[in-house]
Amino acid sequence: MASTKNNIFREDAYKRYLQRQEQGIVLRLVAPPTWIFLWLLLVLFLGATILAWLVRLPVFVTGQGILIQQETANEKSQYVSAALFLASIKQTHIHPGQPTELSVGSTATPLHGTIDHIEAHTESPLNIRTRFGLQGENTQLVSGPSVVVIIRLEPEASGNLYAGSAFSARIQVGSQSALSLLPGLNQILT
Repeated sequence: MASTKNNIFREDAYKRYLQRQEQGIVLRLVAPPTWIFLWLLLVLFLGATILAWLVRLPVFVTGQGILIQQETANEKSQYVSAALFLASIKQTHIHPGQPTELSVGSTATPLHGTIDHIEAHTESPLNIRTRFGLQGENTQLVSGPSVVVIIRLEPEASGNLYAGSAFSARIQVGSQSALSLLPGLNQILT
């Protein structure tokens, strides 16, 4: 301020103005309680993501079949086993000895068993229907070329009561992350 004659502002007002300009201006867009809420929301989201990454969900192969009565090797007694009809694509995920859950009839009576053996070749629906004597509604159990999987039921199962009945089966073949159920993430995570 070399010349005070031309200045229309007072000198002390001009100094206060310059001091305020030199001080940092703090922008206050959000109140502090809101910041705390946003941080808690971020921590909650990250925790849920980590939990979804760590939680494993079972993967099942499902199919339908019929309970059949078979004779023991010495042909003196009979037992009930299950013939499960699976599309040949699903065959690659299963192996003998795997536990199986069966639901029989309209009341979904649970039976348990293990896979006894898997037939090596794929059969046509006509061959399967003829071989197992499928008639009426049971012909719907086989809709395409299938592999026959024989399941041995647990001894305490009351399978004799249900011989000839249709069932649906679930075989657990693995597990996957819960996060992989989100659309698009399945390809990234596998």
